[in-house]
Amino acid sequence: MRIAIYPGTFDPVTSGHVDVLREAASLFDRVIGAVGINPGKVPIFNHEERVAMLRQVAVEEGWANVDVVAFDGLTVDCARQHNADFIVRGLRAVTDFEHEMALVLANEQLDSNIKTVFVMPSHRHLYLSSSVVRQAAELGHRVISGSVPSHVEQKLKERFGF
Repeated sequence: MRIAIYPGTFDPVTSGHVDVLREAASLFDRVIGAVGINPGKVPIFNHEERVAMLRQVAVEEGWANVDVVAFDGLTVDCARQHNADFIVRGLRAVTDFEHEMALVLANEQLDSNIKTVFVMPSHRHLYLSSSVVRQAAELGHRVISGSVPSHVEQKLKERFGF
């Protein structure tokens, strides 16, 4: 069985994340959306909310082979815990490449048996990021149409009152 984890903060889940997860679900027998708990970041949604939003995406998309968990610590440890041999990473543009390569090299040092697979979102979402969505919402602007799933947009509206 080919198992992969797709780690991220998912704060909030964007349509780009959905694109990457959709592709991963078609490539692997089982995919774990791994919502990271990073003490160095101050998310707008706690990890339980982020897990719930990503789970709702999986349900709405009908992905029976996608599970969602929260994790803290190293990505490779999360992969080992779930018997995953692959880490899926979204690669939007060339600007992501340097950061992503640093992660690949670090993860290979930690466990050379776990391979990283890069997946690109659709062209519509190549320049979309959680940071942009979050910043617009925090400043009271509505979310760009189609940038997040509808249930995530509703959560942003409830949180920021736009």
